[in-house]
Amino acid sequence: MSDKPLNTDAGLPDDPTHTVRLGKSARLTVGAGGSDRAQMREAMDPANQSLGEALRLSYRLLQLAIAGLVVTFLLSGFQSVPEGVTGIRTFFGKIAGDAGQEVVAPGLQPFWPYPVGEFTTMQQRQSVDDRDNFWPARSQQNMTAEMATDSADAKTPIQPGRDGSVITADGDLAHLQLSVDYSIADPVAMLTQMSPERTETVVRSVLERAVVLTVAKYTLTELLEQRDLPALDIRELMQASLNELDCGIAITGVTILERTAPFAVREALRRVQTAREDMKTLLERARQEANAKLVGTAGPNYAAVLELIHQYELCLTAGDHAGSDQLLKKIGLRLEEPDIGGAASFIINRAKSYQSALTATLAKEARRVASLAASYRENPHQLVQQLWLDAVRQAMSQGEIEVFAVPDQLARYAIRVKSSPQVMQTRRDAELARKKYEAAMIGAGLPSFQLGSRQIMIDRPGRRLEKSGDKGFGQP
Repeated sequence: MSDKPLNTDAGLPDDPTHTVRLGKSARLTVGAGGSDRAQMREAMDPANQSLGEALRLSYRLLQLAIAGLVVTFLLSGFQSVPEGVTGIRTFFGKIAGDAGQEVVAPGLQPFWPYPVGEFTTMQQRQSVDDRDNFWPARSQQNMTAEMATDSADAKTPIQPGRDGSVITADGDLAHLQLSVDYSIADPVAMLTQMSPERTETVVRSVLERAVVLTVAKYTLTELLEQRDLPALDIRELMQASLNELDCGIAITGVTILERTAPFAVREALRRVQTAREDMKTLLERARQEANAKLVGTAGPNYAAVLELIHQYELCLTAGDHAGSDQLLKKIGLRLEEPDIGGAASFIINRAKSYQSALTATLAKEARRVASLAASYRENPHQLVQQLWLDAVRQAMSQGEIEVFAVPDQLARYAIRVKSSPQVMQTRRDAELARKKYEAAMIGAGLPSFQLGSRQIMIDRPGRRLEKSGDKGFGQP
């Protein structure tokens, strides 16, 4: 810098105590030689070297970071698919994979990272509960069905739009609560038609439609009593609707959690159902008793006999007497077959035994009559009198009969004679034996072939022995 004095403007007083600074009045000049430049470069070399080292290190670190980011980006495409989860992979929005191999399997799946590639996954098995659409609104959400029944008022009608219900085949209303289990059978078809978030909405809509169509086929009583069939019909209708949508959803199960009539009439319907169940019990008991009686009457094969009896009654109703006679004969022959048991077989066997005994007795009487035929033709009156006297003698010789001889002079007197104890005991024993015999004949359902006193005629025929036995006092 030069050491020249500052110049003042002309006309100003030359006052040493007053100084004025003027702009651009000083000039600074830096001058250096060639040796100074070399010294400065030498002084700057260590700094330049340090800066270069730092830049090279930063560049390498940046390369490593970029490589790490690239590797991280590539590895971000790997995704672990847990069990029970299904889905697909997309490459630039298009489903990736060969035909039939689009669905990802559980496990670690390598793929392009987002946004080049993307995994779209969802739970394979899901469920939907519908507890409100067909159920009446209640002021207390924790109210049970029994509490709702007790608090229901028949004067308060069900309001559409507020109270859920469904119409049955007989025009009644019913309330339902349902649960549906479904699975994603074809994720490709499902994701082609809708997003995973809309799956539950579609299933609910299909469920409501299936419930309305199914319940319309059942009466209220059938809906309440048939436990499984309505749920199966709802499932079939839901699956048919989903198949029409081609959305890849399969219905695995439908459960009717609650089903009831309107709460106001539930108690009355319960009493009707109780009475119906009691009626079923009584009918079943009556069937069992009828079956036991039929088996006890004709054995296990009673159905064939019943059918013949039914045909016989139809012929009688139609007035076909010839056909009824033929069927009556068939019934008799059928009852005599060896596969018929029970009381019918017992009666028929007793009847055959009785027939054999009666045949033997009549044969004996016929032989006796044949032996007396010659005497009867010679003197019929004498033979009849003789037979009558023989019968009287035989009767009088029994232990129950007491014979008293009274002179003719005492005929006008009433004589009371007490029987002996032995004769009275004999009479009691004979009466007891007779009653036992009659009881046995009645229990077997067999008629007695003994002749009564009023059926015995000396001079004319007595009891009729014709098959019909519809005339005369000799009929059984």
